[in-house]
Amino acid sequence: MNIQPQQILVTGGAGFIGAQVVRILRSRYPAAKVRVLHLPKENLQNLADFPEVERMAGDVTRADDVALAVSGCDVVFHLAAIYAFWLPDMSVMQRVNVEGTRNVLEASLRAGVRRVVYTSSAVCFAGQGLDVRSNEDSPFSMQISPYAVSKHDSHLVAEDYARRGLDVVIVCPVAPMGPGDVGPTPTGRMITDIFAYPIALAAKSEMNIIDVRDCAMGHVLALEKGRTGESYLLGGENFTYADMLRRVLRLCGIRQRIIELPVAGLKPLAHLMLLAAKITSKAPMLTPTEVELTRLGLVCDAAKARRELGLTVRPLEESLHDALVWFVANGRITDARVVAHFQAETGEL
Repeated sequence: MNIQPQQILVTGGAGFIGAQVVRILRSRYPAAKVRVLHLPKENLQNLADFPEVERMAGDVTRADDVALAVSGCDVVFHLAAIYAFWLPDMSVMQRVNVEGTRNVLEASLRAGVRRVVYTSSAVCFAGQGLDVRSNEDSPFSMQISPYAVSKHDSHLVAEDYARRGLDVVIVCPVAPMGPGDVGPTPTGRMITDIFAYPIALAAKSEMNIIDVRDCAMGHVLALEKGRTGESYLLGGENFTYADMLRRVLRLCGIRQRIIELPVAGLKPLAHLMLLAAKITSKAPMLTPTEVELTRLGLVCDAAKARRELGLTVRPLEESLHDALVWFVANGRITDARVVAHFQAETGEL
């Protein structure tokens, strides 16, 4: 699609993937104005390098906020969503992920937006088993996860708006990793949490990982080359949990055994963590739902995005290294061994 946007809205533009989308847009379309819709009290650290970007406080669950944000825009990237496997109130996922998406797409349709890139999730297609590489034709199989259900429901909303005449392209990221994970997200916590416990545990499962910067580029490529109403898995290679964590420890200069546990071995631990979460209202490292999802896996094939969008991805080690440096520099990892290792490497952390 030959498009030269004049005014671009990025909902969730202060988030992990969204801020990288903003970064690429500022480089690729320097003449275009970029507006970010963010929550009123959201951490805007990831936008510090872009003082020229318009910041608009609002909530995608409020139709008036969304209409104001969309006004005057010819391109919309809708990334704002809740990515979590446990919350004190799980119903908020439906309100934000589904109804919020409906608000953004309805406002875009009414405003005559030229193209919308909607961020769905690989959970809409993955989970076919550890021996099956899921693709954009795979059926939804993660009904046990409220997060997955909310993303699947919102995915259907996006497809419906495409049928109604809105030019919307759907991208479905796998597990994103890299710098700028302010949350951190559940995938980022896989890295940070390994240093919070005396032993390193890994479920016997497999997932597809993509660098957050490559994922963001996939969003922009979808704007430029995606087909209306089509879905694109944005992914890299598939790795076992244990292999990924071994690489993390090796990058930190740490020799430590990874204990790989079957699902049955993780269930009691997950139930204890969930019980503690209900008491403390703090997200558990692991939930019973997540344990069940490890049976299904997040094994994906992103050939369609490579073929149609020209998506390329960098090596996992680069993504993990840059994530670790960022987590240490921003106080998300405080383990003395890791801090000392990267201080020696960079000379400045």
